[in-house]
Amino acid sequence: MGLRTKLSSMVLLAWSIGGWAQTPVTTTGGGVVGAIPYFTGNSDVEQSIITQSPGTVNVNGGFLVSGTIGAGGEIESEGVGLGFRVLGSPTDRINQAPWYGLGMSNLSLWQGGQNAVQLGGYFGLNFQTGNGMMVIRGDNGNVGIGTSTPGASLEINGSVKLTSGSGASITFPDGTVQSTAYTGTTCPTGGDYAESIDVTGDKTQYEPGDVIVIDPSNPGHFLKSSEPYSTLVAGIYSTKPGFVGRRQTTDPKTSTSEIPMAMVGIVPTKVSTENGPIKVGDLLVTSSTLGYVMKGTDRGAMVGAVVGKALAARDSGTGVIEVLVSLQ
Repeated sequence: MGLRTKLSSMVLLAWSIGGWAQTPVTTTGGGVVGAIPYFTGNSDVEQSIITQSPGTVNVNGGFLVSGTIGAGGEIESEGVGLGFRVLGSPTDRINQAPWYGLGMSNLSLWQGGQNAVQLGGYFGLNFQTGNGMMVIRGDNGNVGIGTSTPGASLEINGSVKLTSGSGASITFPDGTVQSTAYTGTTCPTGGDYAESIDVTGDKTQYEPGDVIVIDPSNPGHFLKSSEPYSTLVAGIYSTKPGFVGRRQTTDPKTSTSEIPMAMVGIVPTKVSTENGPIKVGDLLVTSSTLGYVMKGTDRGAMVGAVVGKALAARDSGTGVIEVLVSLQ
């Protein structure tokens, strides 16, 4: 319950042509200790929503300003609270350079003695906490983190981290999405090196494991092997290439003729026992079965015809085994 006080008189300073004059006014009303009074009539005084205690003015409500607020200096909060400053002769506290904008001034939000946010016109929006900063440039829209002069749409002076388990990924201009960084290994894909090549005919007629040879009648193109001991042998259609090189300028997603041909590495390969059972370590050459290799036995014909070494055995018929591709 507030302590009401009887205000029997109040001296008001009134301006007159001759100067200041003291005019006694008798007032009535009441309030509480520490409350700032306001007039409810010509001579009636009540307490306002503004109260004062040592060093602090409290407003139990908000400010509504219809007009302009000017500040020739600074308005700050004490301690680590958030204050702000309006500077008539602005200085960029982040870059220690003059600022222009917002009517030749800027607005800075301060926290704990640090310039936390700085608003400006031409030079955009700056955020700073301690030694860190983020800048949105007003002249080109570039965003800088750790730098005030980003040279691209986004420039980061420091490290970037994608949160583990969040499913985050990076999408590249060609539409490729990568969620796992390159670590020097290619697991869980294959480990072979393949070259993206153009094949003769419809590429849907080719499949992983096919033995590929150079097409002598169509320069720059390749086809399935069909003759024994062919020295035109070039590689194996890769199942899951670890690396793919390209010499084409077309988009591989729209190409109707490109396939990955393994030239080095371990690749599942179609094999035939038409020249006898295949044992681990046998040198393999092209066979008469379209797209298959067989065991090489004619040493004279094997020069330049070996596609690789068998890493598994095959006793009869046809099938697929892993082959260490090593053209010889």
